[in-house]
Amino acid sequence: MQKYNENQNDTAEQKNPNHPIIERDRTYWRSFDDLNNTEEFQKSLQTEFMSSPLREESASEGDFDNDNGSSTDKWARREFLKLMGASIALTTGAGCIRRPVQKIVPYTKQPEEVTLGVPNWYTSTYFDGTEGFGLLIKSREGRPIHIQGNPSYPLNKSAVSSRAQASLLSLYDPERLKNPYRNLFNEKKTNKETVQTSWEDLDKKVVVALQKGSVHVLTGNISSPATNAVVSDFCKAFNATHTVWEPLATDDISEGQKRSYGEALVPQYRFDQAKTIVSIDADFLGTWLTPVAFTRQFAAGRKNPAKMSRMYSFDSTYSLTGSNADIRFRIKPSQQLDVVMGLIQELSLMGKSVPESVKEVLAPYKGISEKLGISAEAFKKVASDLLKTAGESLVVAGGLQTRTEDSLQLQVAVNYLNSMLGNEGQTISAAGGNPNLRAGYGSLIELIAKMQKGSVKTLIIYRSNPLYAVATDFGFAKALKNVETVIYVGDKMDETASFAHWVAVDNHALETWNDSEFSKGVYALHQPLIRSMYDTRSFQLSLMTWAYLANQGPKRLTTYETFYDYLRAFWKEEMAPKLARGQDFEDFWNDLLQKGVHGDVSTSVAARSFKTEAMSAIRKKTATTGYELALYSKVQIGDGTLANNGWLQEIPDPVTKIVWDNYASVSIKTAEALKLKEGDIVEVSVGTQKLEVPAHIQPGLHDEVVAIAVGYGRTHAGKVGNGVGKNAFALVMNKNSEALFAGLPVQIKKTGARYTLVTTQGHDSMEGRQLVVQATNKDYQASQGANIKRHHTWSIWSGHQYNGHKWGMAIDLNSCTGCSACMTACQSENNIHVVGKKYVMQGREMNWIRIDRYYVGAVENAETVFQPIMCQHCDNAPCETVCPVAATVHSSEGLNEMVYNRCVGTRYCANNCPYKVRRFNWFNYAKLIEKPMHMALNPEVTVRPRGVMEKCTFCVQRIKDGKNKAKTENRPLKDGDIKTACETACPAEAISFGDLNDENSRVAKAFKAEERSYALLEEWYAKPSVRYMSKIRNNDKITEKKADGHAFQSQSAVEGSQV
Repeated sequence: MQKYNENQNDTAEQKNPNHPIIERDRTYWRSFDDLNNTEEFQKSLQTEFMSSPLREESASEGDFDNDNGSSTDKWARREFLKLMGASIALTTGAGCIRRPVQKIVPYTKQPEEVTLGVPNWYTSTYFDGTEGFGLLIKSREGRPIHIQGNPSYPLNKSAVSSRAQASLLSLYDPERLKNPYRNLFNEKKTNKETVQTSWEDLDKKVVVALQKGSVHVLTGNISSPATNAVVSDFCKAFNATHTVWEPLATDDISEGQKRSYGEALVPQYRFDQAKTIVSIDADFLGTWLTPVAFTRQFAAGRKNPAKMSRMYSFDSTYSLTGSNADIRFRIKPSQQLDVVMGLIQELSLMGKSVPESVKEVLAPYKGISEKLGISAEAFKKVASDLLKTAGESLVVAGGLQTRTEDSLQLQVAVNYLNSMLGNEGQTISAAGGNPNLRAGYGSLIELIAKMQKGSVKTLIIYRSNPLYAVATDFGFAKALKNVETVIYVGDKMDETASFAHWVAVDNHALETWNDSEFSKGVYALHQPLIRSMYDTRSFQLSLMTWAYLANQGPKRLTTYETFYDYLRAFWKEEMAPKLARGQDFEDFWNDLLQKGVHGDVSTSVAARSFKTEAMSAIRKKTATTGYELALYSKVQIGDGTLANNGWLQEIPDPVTKIVWDNYASVSIKTAEALKLKEGDIVEVSVGTQKLEVPAHIQPGLHDEVVAIAVGYGRTHAGKVGNGVGKNAFALVMNKNSEALFAGLPVQIKKTGARYTLVTTQGHDSMEGRQLVVQATNKDYQASQGANIKRHHTWSIWSGHQYNGHKWGMAIDLNSCTGCSACMTACQSENNIHVVGKKYVMQGREMNWIRIDRYYVGAVENAETVFQPIMCQHCDNAPCETVCPVAATVHSSEGLNEMVYNRCVGTRYCANNCPYKVRRFNWFNYAKLIEKPMHMALNPEVTVRPRGVMEKCTFCVQRIKDGKNKAKTENRPLKDGDIKTACETACPAEAISFGDLNDENSRVAKAFKAEERSYALLEEWYAKPSVRYMSKIRNNDKITEKKADGHAFQSQSAVEGSQV
């Protein structure tokens, strides 16, 4: 194969003037190797497949002999010839290949509501401690198999996060506890033996402990009114104290609201109503508060590029929100307050009235932009845009990155800025927030102090893991030894459960009745989807049982036999009188179960008056020099609760694209100063705490920031999550009873050791042609098809006629935020297997849809563009022409279909696919599924065996279901009747699927009328059935053009490895 050179296009044209010119567009780059066009990068392009058992020189691709480092499963040339001979012999009888025998089981005593082969859908909810969703859950023959959003639920509609979808897998986790347990400790609690116990014995001993008094209940946020009532009743029964704590607590926001307006709450933010958005380290599109709802709102304000909102991001980590900002500024955590105070100062100079007491506080921030490293003109532009859109703007700050010594003052300053602009009561509503976000570190620190004094005799811990997520600096682990009886209620023997005296094993959320209030006045019922699989009991029933046995507490706590009875009584007596409006309770209850929600988000509320004295009291505390720590949470892993979930571990981080790990992100300048390369182990020191973690070189990061994700380093998560990454919670400091996650002075040094970070971003390269397209608002005003190069195409194909349906998909890059919810939805819907870190490193990941991340511009301030890639279902599909056994064929409705029982695994189709979207089953992954995880499989989708190629099918099973439903109802198919799994899950509504032969369908309009629409690799005339709409950045710039007409942004070459 000829080595790539800059004159390759000219050479090809000279040899054959009719040959399509292969153009290499260097505007967008995915890695440092790509940017610098290194020999390794060129070699990877020429090699085509990252791994092959046929490549003798690749010793690293097999399983290694640990003694000598040699590969134990390499295939020699002789084996290759045997394989090819076998494949040729099989081509004549491919349809008769033997597959594993599958037995069917008759369904006896079938429930009336269950029809074999027909799914049932039930409404329910999900809550992860901060974010809540209304759900529709798909059930087949009594087992839940897929989770998606409830279209009737006002906060998330049909969208849902990756974690909510992946919670299905935790239901079938084989490491869930199946019975109650007891830990028998020695006197000093340094050693223990875990033994199974009975509910009778546990209940008896727990009641004795409760009757001794000094009872405390430690939980995370509880979003359920009924569960909160049970806890309240229980606390009354035993004179107990309830402490609410979350690792990602939002008490800085609620306390800031209290100081500013007099009431502690987390308000509702309306990004869809804001024309100018300023984020100070609030990753509202990724991890802050309710990112799915925020993403839907944010995307709604940008659907029309001519009138789209503008978003500024001041970012100390390279967050998902920063990736999607129109204009992004690099800052350190210690500069967050400087940004807000500087903007207030600029607005005051522009004529906004400011009290004298506030002017005194603002004086030190005059000309702050120079200290921030931001041009004065650019900083004034931010203030100017806020002023122009006063009342229609929004400023937000929050998340772990803002938990500095100044976090409370930062919230007060942000509140003042919003009130100053008239945003209070417009884009911010005090009435619509979640009233159940009460967790805080202050209350946890108070509990620890009581435990240290021996004032806590019995501690009940529910769905909380402080022994993992609370740093040693807080003293929780040591104080826990002073507690006489510790009762843990959860479904895993996690870090905290391992040091509890009793483990009252809890139901999974999908096995329990409950209710929810995720926004003030928006209620839902949480239905169980399956009967308890093991000898488990809900937390609520455990509290009720202990109160009943002790004969203590309010009557309703001791009267009802089950929590379901308590829940119905609670709704009948307390909720229905307020909500039913005279409707019969049974009818009201059944309607609520069927619809899944009651009430709507409050949008009208009067503006609150800001307390000026709160602003006058601001005094900056954080002042550091040198490197600063910035801890943050990842989109998929969150606080680490679901670390034992393979779906979440294997989905790449949206920005870094690294899987199965966390790392210390540093800028390219810092890497050069410390002589670091990608994967070098560094020692990160904060005070007396040290953490060894691999280094990742991150474009666009501030030169004095070291960013590390929390949620990793679990020791008792399970086989999947144990030992993955390092526990960054250990670096959190307790200073003056405040938990500090960022802005801390940090020392970083190279240890000399190396570690392999696995990223998918270097995989599946389409070799630098026009792939992703970005333009600015100024470009768009000049031409709606700006920066899209249209190619002259020709073909010898005769084409296809589609007399019925012709399916297609449109993807709006201006809406896609890269959150990857679509990837989890596809994995769940289509039985896609997890392969593990080792095989991802070899390029053997199985995801049918991937999100390619491209950087644009100079490394120091690189912008980001995301592009979902799946099978393009080409009319002139290159894969179809090379398959020797006709295993990949073209359907009468335009689908590129796979016939699995014909496929013999030649991989010719993958070799010939220009989009690199086909996946090969190197192993029989289905045989590796541990029971009962097989219950999560979708019976409507074939589980592929070893040696078979697979890829996106446009959810052909959903197409058939939609057509059958329309036929049964004797009506034509309507646009929107069929939605693919990725389209349904997308919070930004970036994906549209439909019939191209229906001129009124969304996808047909995108193909024919949208000037931003273009086909991927159009010059090869594969005629894909997917169109992309270009990304528009609202930054008032004009993109320079290269001589060939492509967009151009200058870049500087840098040294480094995979980004």
